[in-house]
Amino acid sequence: MPSEKRKRQIARGAPVFAETQREKILELLRESGPAGVSRQELIFQHRYTQCGARIDELKRQGYRIESELRPSEKFVTYVLHEEPPEPRPLPTFKRTTGLPLFDAAVRR
Repeated sequence: MPSEKRKRQIARGAPVFAETQREKILELLRESGPAGVSRQELIFQHRYTQCGARIDELKRQGYRIESELRPSEKFVTYVLHEEPPEPRPLPTFKRTTGLPLFDAAVRR
């Protein structure tokens, strides 16, 4: 019986844990108020190494988050200033052809 070769699928878009990280970062931002949450804290204490991507996703959902570089600090601090009444959905990236080079052409 010949072994069946499996085609390796390369994941695209946000990782599976992105939604959970977004929710936890948003919770931290809400709790911290005007003091904000340091990028250093997110990376080294909470291990959210892709916190910049998660902050960007929250901004695209309609949250108004400011990045402040405070005096004598090396890392920015994120401060939540406003929440949307209803968060906008993030775009999903689904392949239609299975061929990365042709996906953009097919969507037109």
